[in-house]
Amino acid sequence: MAPTDPPDDAPSRAREEEGVVRPDELDYTASERVAELDEGRYVVATDDAESPSVDEDEDADTEERGTLARQQMGRYVSDHEADYGFALTAAFDGDISQHEHFSDDVATAFGELATWYVEQIDTDASADEALGILLLASNTQVSYPTKALASILSAHELSLDDSIADLVSALRGDGLQIPADQPEE
Repeated sequence: MAPTDPPDDAPSRAREEEGVVRPDELDYTASERVAELDEGRYVVATDDAESPSVDEDEDADTEERGTLARQQMGRYVSDHEADYGFALTAAFDGDISQHEHFSDDVATAFGELATWYVEQIDTDASADEALGILLLASNTQVSYPTKALASILSAHELSLDDSIADLVSALRGDGLQIPADQPEE
């Protein structure tokens, strides 16, 4: 019990008195039941202990918890019996978001991951545009098979006889989309 706490044997009226509070009753840091972790952060003992226990080696505990969490997530993901999968916890502008996906198709798993990620960021661009912008901004080189260009030309009703200027003009509206949306027949 802190020096400012009323004794247990005090009359109930003194312990439950309402109304005026003395300034020393407002300073919870003076209580033996409170320990300061760092500036503005405190631990308050909630049991019968006179003072709370404060673990000084918080970094080691955080590292141990991180290792345990990785081991548990590894077991969780492997229990889904899918060839590809992920369970993510990520921070976006201070908000925490979680997502998981499991698939036997590597392209589906990657597409789900990339789409989820760009949907979390605050942008006016569509998910397709945001993904393209992020890949360009991150200096990540992406190689596409030559047949991807053929599908782009076909989608815009262009042929090898058309000029690069024709291709640029055709792409002006929606930009370059790979894979290209095929025109409906």
